[in-house]
Amino acid sequence: MTDATRQELQNRNGRADGRPETSHHPETDPERKDKNYYGIPPIKHAHWTWQIPIYFWIGGLGAGVHMFSTVAQLLGHEDEALQRASRYTVFVTMILSPILLIWDLGRPERFYNMMRVIKLRSPMSVQSWSLLIFGNLAGLVTARQAAKDGLLGGDSVLARLVIRTVPDRLFSVLALPVGLNVGSNTGNLLSATSVPLWARNWLFMGPVFLASGLSSALAWLSLVLNLTRSGEEKTLRVLHRAEKATILIEAALVAASLARMGRWSKPLFSREVAPLFVGGTLIGGILAPFLLLSGKESRPKSMLASLLALAGGLMFRFAMIKGGRLSADDPEAYFTFASGESAPQPEDKV
Repeated sequence: MTDATRQELQNRNGRADGRPETSHHPETDPERKDKNYYGIPPIKHAHWTWQIPIYFWIGGLGAGVHMFSTVAQLLGHEDEALQRASRYTVFVTMILSPILLIWDLGRPERFYNMMRVIKLRSPMSVQSWSLLIFGNLAGLVTARQAAKDGLLGGDSVLARLVIRTVPDRLFSVLALPVGLNVGSNTGNLLSATSVPLWARNWLFMGPVFLASGLSSALAWLSLVLNLTRSGEEKTLRVLHRAEKATILIEAALVAASLARMGRWSKPLFSREVAPLFVGGTLIGGILAPFLLLSGKESRPKSMLASLLALAGGLMFRFAMIKGGRLSADDPEAYFTFASGESAPQPEDKV
């Protein structure tokens, strides 16, 4: 071996004898100094793009809108403007949800493959089937509403057939539990992973996503009815009170989630995520709308509160996804979580 060849191998592999350098211990590799597990994350973070947080948001919004309108109908509150806005909203969200999900998957046949079987222990499988069932029931209810509104050809044969054969109240009630699952299961999807930020909060992840979705849904309905100047005064008053109550519930669940996550909530307050979580969710999406709704009622203040609550719900989902990536990329967070330090302790409040 010539001197030139030996020098080339040394430069390439880092050893004078030409053998590869295999040690990546922090003490011998200056590039990995002060890093455990050689600085390599032991789990892969989610490679979801922007479509998934938006899918989570509109899915929760659609589920919350359906829940409010169905409960109002069951309690005897018949407001045509509310029912119309609710049904068309749910229909649009259930059209967009699978589009965004398939878009993120990249290959449409992947969604088709998820529909070939049903696994009750798989949050992804349950969510896929829930979207299918909820979307079809909501579609039938919306079709009847469209027939009543003259959007299916006025008094055509098709319109009369739809009105006579589609029991909208029955289908709305049947869709209610499925819709609640669509709204909460997005959180369960995250908690069923090994990401410390998500997995640690398995108890509250589903409820906090459902509460956030309901808050966004009430804000959307209030915004639509105020913009169109439709809906009964009683409906607007009930929406106003329901918005405040839901924001308080959401705030309590977020606080409980932070208490349960403990040290593993650190990514939510990082430089990358804090503007979304602290600024967008806690202040912009919870505190500010509640203060606006707590003062003297007015249409401009109600509309501003609705816009802030809607934006806060969207930012919350972006913050949770982005925070989960940071949590997955942190070896120390994963090892402390997996080593048993995440197990409930006697002094834990949650």
